[in-house]
Amino acid sequence: MVFRALAVSIAVVGALASAVPVAQGTAREAFHQWGPQISAAPVPARWGQVQQLEQVLAMQGVPVEYRDNCPAGLEGLYDPRQNKVLMCTNTMPDRSVNYWNTLAHESVHVMQVCRNASPLSMGLKGIQREMLDDTPQQEKMYILSAYPPEQRLFELEARWVANNFEPPAVINLLKDSCMAAANRPATRSLLPALLSKTNL
Repeated sequence: MVFRALAVSIAVVGALASAVPVAQGTAREAFHQWGPQISAAPVPARWGQVQQLEQVLAMQGVPVEYRDNCPAGLEGLYDPRQNKVLMCTNTMPDRSVNYWNTLAHESVHVMQVCRNASPLSMGLKGIQREMLDDTPQQEKMYILSAYPPEQRLFELEARWVANNFEPPAVINLLKDSCMAAANRPATRSLLPALLSKTNL
């Protein structure tokens, strides 16, 4: 049994790792957060922090829209074509931690689009390995089954940031990722700087 679990884990890591070098170019499809299969929101957050993240998104020209008619399982999405985040009030528990997790997740997709539709961890093999190590097996399996290969690193990164970093760190990462090109730090420096300021 242990051997089988280890074999599955190795296969998952290999499949996710093989998707790592992809994902450059224009984002044409919406990024979705589907919920029931995975337990979300390990990071404590208050409603005021959800509102603060909404405000920072709005400052970047990305409005947040709430709907009560989403299909079962869909908690939120970011559509780069319309440049807006949709949050689903009918599919999420009315708890600030759940709303934070979904909005933080979609905010990472906004950051990725701000950086030329590229994962923030592109070329950072050590951080990509850390993301894989920190992500529960069930969640890795879900990413493999629900997302095409070219989207897996985007999704792994969004889940990792949303599941592991406190609200102020995510808000600052969004600001740094999407600030004016002349002033913003290099993409390769964003996640190392985030990790250096936390205890992860």
